Amino acid sequence: MGNLGLKSELHDGTTIRAYLDELVLRKIPVQLWAPQADGLPFETTISRVGRDDFVTAKTPPLPVGQQLNVAFMLETRRFTAPTRVVATGVFRIPTSVAQGERRRQFRAPFARSEGVEVFACERFAPPFAGGRNLWGRLVDLSVQGLRMTLEEVASLDGAPATLQRGDRFDVVCIRGLPFTPVIQCAGVVAHVQTGPEGPMAGFLLTFMGGTDQKNIERILTPRYPATFGQAFPRMHRKTDLADQPGPPQPTLEPVKAPEVVVRPAAPAPPPPERPPRPEVTPVLRLRKAMRRILVISAGGEGGKSLADCLRDEEFKQVSEGRSYLEAQRLAQSAHHDLVLLDVRVGGHYGQMILEALRRRDLLQEAPVILVADRRDASVEAVAHAIGAVHIHEKRAPIEALLPVLYRLI
Repeated sequence: MGNLGLKSELHDGTTIRAYLDELVLRKIPVQLWAPQADGLPFETTISRVGRDDFVTAKTPPLPVGQQLNVAFMLETRRFTAPTRVVATGVFRIPTSVAQGERRRQFRAPFARSEGVEVFACERFAPPFAGGRNLWGRLVDLSVQGLRMTLEEVASLDGAPATLQRGDRFDVVCIRGLPFTPVIQCAGVVAHVQTGPEGPMAGFLLTFMGGTDQKNIERILTPRYPATFGQAFPRMHRKTDLADQPGPPQPTLEPVKAPEVVVRPAAPAPPPPERPPRPEVTPVLRLRKAMRRILVISAGGEGGKSLADCLRDEEFKQVSEGRSYLEAQRLAQSAHHDLVLLDVRVGGHYGQMILEALRRRDLLQEAPVILVADRRDASVEAVAHAIGAVHIHEKRAPIEALLPVLYRLI
């Protein structure tokens, strides 16, 4: 949970018991985790305080005698204390409590609407990835670890796609945190479970840089609401200048603002002319109906996808795969004469998806057209690596792509 900045430690048993009684009365949540960091913190509440122990409402089974840390918050002050497992859901009353940072409340789990994504890669040797790739939504986060949904689990080299506790991943990326760059580190699978939203996995974060750790701590720290200060009275002078003591002050004429001459706006340039459509011969029309085209893309943002545009141009055999698994299924079901590959497909690079398919002897001889947002040196390097015959920019009209398609089919 970050650097707590512990200041003082309390050893008074009466005060510690009063704290626990307050947690029971107000049903304040507490967090428990192993100090060896072999598991993620879990949250529960205290239902009863006994003479030497306290009982929690909901706790997973733990070995008797295991040392744990317990954390709770009272009056915006965070407290941590060591405790020990007596039985399932029963813990020894702490003998000391440390006071930590002031925080309004624990950061609530991330909602689906926040759109924070997690991408994990098992083996990564730039620019190539191997092993298993995971993609999902961030549910909970701390400096020690995170919890994510498993929206997509893919294996690029034929390894089993199942996860087990202790599996290590070279790269764990967290994207979409508010006002924060991408956080990247390594990770170890802490647990795999099935929740109300489907399969989920917990990761212990390792090899994290100091800047990334501070960014996570900043996100977990509560902020003032956006309306803070709007109800404050505005500052005004209590008296008029004429009511102030002293000699009268001369009244100055207000300076007139210079006259501004507004020039008429320049006429907007005419829209660029769309390139002419090439002539479609009967033989070409027959080839458009017979040739199979595979589009590997994540789809358009609100508009038509590239596959829909091709169907509007009377290409009859157009298939669209929006992930590695869909592209693999389509490539295995039929032979394709042409591939249109997007640079980014969901949480993966299109280059990695194509190379994984070719390792499975799929799409070996089909020419490839690379589709990118813009054309720069990095895109041209990817096109050269995969042997693409053409680069098509998404902002270009479909008429610019038709001559290339007609030549290839």
